[in-house]
Amino acid sequence: MKKNEVIKDRLAEWIEQKGYLNARVTIIQLSKIIGINRTYLSNHINTTYGLNFNLWLNHLRIEEAKLLIKQSPKRNLSEIAQQVGFTDLAHFSKQFKLLVGVSPSVWRKEVE
Repeated sequence: MKKNEVIKDRLAEWIEQKGYLNARVTIIQLSKIIGINRTYLSNHINTTYGLNFNLWLNHLRIEEAKLLIKQSPKRNLSEIAQQVGFTDLAHFSKQFKLLVGVSPSVWRKEVE
């Protein structure tokens, strides 16, 4: 099995287990969790997703947040932000707008 396939499989498993919801996860921790050299992992994420580790992580978290907002539209956005791994609402909102194009509250109104 090629190194890239190993990384892909282990990352897929980590994503399936929603490891990205851990607010404190770093690329160093993730590389230890999946048993892959940090540089290989970083390069894999950069080439596969066209994003650096932090942007990729935020992308996963925002997608999860969108699901949660759809499931319970009345839920507090601060709670959702924390649940998906953001430490505060301001950072969550900024990243959400960066990736989605609108703020989480605007997006919620659009999907209701």
